[in-house]
Formats: sequence, structure tokens, C-alpha cells
Amino acid sequence: MQIPQNIKEAKALISKGDELLKAENFDKALECYSRAIKSDAKANFAYFKRGQVFVLQGRINDAIADFNSAIALNPEFSFAYYKRGLAYIELKQFRIAIEDFSRALMLNSEIKYVYSKRGYCYSIIKEYDLAVADLSKAIEFDPANANSFFYLGSAYFMKKEYETAIENYSRAILLNANDNKPYLSRAIAQINMGKNSEALMDLDNAIRIDPTSKFAYQYRAAVNIRLKYYENAILDIDKLIKLKVEDKKNYINRAYCYFHLKNYDTAISDYNKALTFDENDAATYLYRANAFFHAGRIDEAITDYTRAIDIEPKYFSAYYSLGHCYSHSGNYREAIKNFSKSIIASPRFYQAYAARGVAFLKIKHVQKALEDFTLALEINPELPQVYLNRAIAFRMHDRLEDAARDFIDYLILTPKVNKQTNQIKNWLRKNGFPYEAINRNLE
Repeated sequence: MQIPQNIKEAKALISKGDELLKAENFDKALECYSRAIKSDAKANFAYFKRGQVFVLQGRINDAIADFNSAIALNPEFSFAYYKRGLAYIELKQFRIAIEDFSRALMLNSEIKYVYSKRGYCYSIIKEYDLAVADLSKAIEFDPANANSFFYLGSAYFMKKEYETAIENYSRAILLNANDNKPYLSRAIAQINMGKNSEALMDLDNAIRIDPTSKFAYQYRAAVNIRLKYYENAILDIDKLIKLKVEDKKNYINRAYCYFHLKNYDTAISDYNKALTFDENDAATYLYRANAFFHAGRIDEAITDYTRAIDIEPKYFSAYYSLGHCYSHSGNYREAIKNFSKSIIASPRFYQAYAARGVAFLKIKHVQKALEDFTLALEINPELPQVYLNRAIAFRMHDRLEDAARDFIDYLILTPKVNKQTNQIKNWLRKNGFPYEAINRNLE
């Protein structure tokens, strides 16, 4: 039976289009496939091939329309379902993509690479067990596919099985050492396991491969801060800012580093920049106030703590810090008011009880000081300085046995010998309180 001329012409145009596609001459290839369709409206391969060109050109909706036509002409065209599934991934329509991949596998179980793509989609829609099953099968069929190991690692990561995630990221790295994504992902898994030094090495590699990787700099800065490598963290944040990552967190984190390096003025400058992003961020006012306080700029610190409280009236740590400002200035009654407000906002905040106790002690309200120190120790009994302060208060009240008991608790919690511990021991001996009298064996 003789093949009609229009079908012959369509096949010839498809062949020519294929050659142009291999040469990456997409416009000419597209023209050939379109002419083939005009010659033979039933040329499903022409629709299929033109759909692939549309994908390469980023014309995803046009591609899907062509894959639809190819499937309509041949409902058992397994590769058209597969390619349409890939197009739906580009549109982030992962559930529809899964349907296409499943249909492709039903029609042709030999399309083994479909498992990797479907597994990826399952992972995106948080069906992690199905993702693991598909990706494991993909690896069985192709154990040299680095992407399958990477996606499998990511699925295990989302299941919070970090050790297994790390194993799969490591396999991905062995198969493709020039991809920064497995290094970055393995680093994040290690961070979640508290393995910060290992994470740092992976982040170094991720940045070596891609010096513009913003996520890698962000995580490396965070790890450097955790490890107290503040100078290195500052360099990473500087790089992020140069990469145009406009985020107030960069300035807050860099200010945090400068603060811990005792470069308070530079920290204040960065907090100023952070506030340009959000002038109503109570936390940033609190942080800047802390820097003002340590820089000896107490009035400015008071202004910022007050501003933080105006924005967040229940900001207990701002009241607490404001109390310290007033204590530092010798205004103990105003300090007590603010410590009290901190306690009202957070009744279990033992630091405020301890600080208010000291303020009461300064104005000779010894009984109130004792009450506050006792409340602080009820919340947290491992506070050596509070035992010491309460012992001093007891001694001021001539309650020497109670003072001795607290002095000894202080010594237990402060095993390091220094001038103060020696003075306490001498006081205990002088006042007839040998350690054994309270069943403590400290010497």
C-alpha cells in the first residue's frame, strides 16, 4: 500500500527537525515540526517533538498543549505522558505530574527514570514514604544516578532521619563531586545533628563549587556564629550583602558578631541599618539597647528599651534590661519597678527575681531581698550567685545559720578556689560553722 504524499512529507520534516534540534537550532526545528503538523494533522510525533522544543524555550503551556495532542492521537504514547509530567513539574503542579508518571509506567515499565521524577514529586508534596520507595527503586535501576541519591537524602531529611539522609547525600557527592547541592544539604543535616564542624567543611565545599551560593553563605555564617568564629561570620555576612541579599537578619547577625567582639559602636551601626527595614521591630531596639548599655551610653539604652516596650508591652526581657539600666545608674526604686513588670509578664523568669533582690538589698529592704532570692532559687536551684547574695542578706539579718548554709551551697556550686571562696571559708570557721556541721564535705 502506497504511503500518502502528505505523510511522507511530514516524516521528512520531522527528521529534519530532529537534526536541527540536535544542533540546538530551536526556532528552525520548531518550524519544521509545525510544517509537519500542517502536512499531517495526525502526526503525533510532530506534536511530541514540538512540545519538547517548547519546553526548551520555556513555553510550558504550549508544550503541554502539544503533549495533549500527541496523547489524544495515541493514548498509549508513554513518553508523551512522561514529558508532560516533566512540564507539569515546571508549573509546580506536582500531583498532576505524578498522575502522568504513573500512567507512563503503566504503559511502559521500561521507562525506569520515571521513578526518580515521581519520587521527587512525592517528596515535594510531603508523601515521604512514597518518595523513598520510588527513589530507592530508581537507584536499583540506575545506581550511578547522583540526583536519585540526592532526592532520596532529601526525603529522609524531611522524615528527620538525618543519618540516613547524610549517607545518601554522601553517595550523591561520590557520584558528582561538582554539584554544590548535596554538600549544602548534608551540611544542613549535620547542623540538625549538632555536627557544626563537619557542617562547616561541607559549606566550604559548597561555596568553593559555587561562590555565589547565597544559602551556603547564610548557613556558614550561622555555623560560624554557633562556633563563636565571629570574624569568619562577619566575612560571610559581608559577602551576602555584596550579593545583594537585602535582609535585616544580615545586619542583625553581623551586629551580634560585633557585639560579642566588643565592637559596640559598629554593632550599633548595623542595628541602625536593620531598623531601616522595619522601624517597629521591638527585638532590634532591644539588641541595640544592649549595645548602647555595654558602650556606656545608658541614656540611649534606656530610650531603646522603652521603645521596645512601647511596641511590645509584654516584652519581659526589655523590662528586665531596663531595670538593669536604672540599677547601673543607682536608681534602684525605678529598677525595682521594671523588674516587677518583667515578673508580671513572665512569672517564671528567675533572673528578674534575682536582680530585684539585689536592688532591694541596695536600699536595705533585706526581707524583700530574701523573698526574691528564695523565689529565684525555687525556680532554678543551681544559681551560685543567688546563694551568695541570699547568704549576705541573711547575715545582714543576723541569721547566721541560714547564711552559713547558703555560703556552703555557693561553695559547692563554685568549686574553683579564689579570694572570695577563701574569705567565705574563713568566715564559716570564724563563726563556728565547720563544713561537717552541715554534713558537707568540701575539703
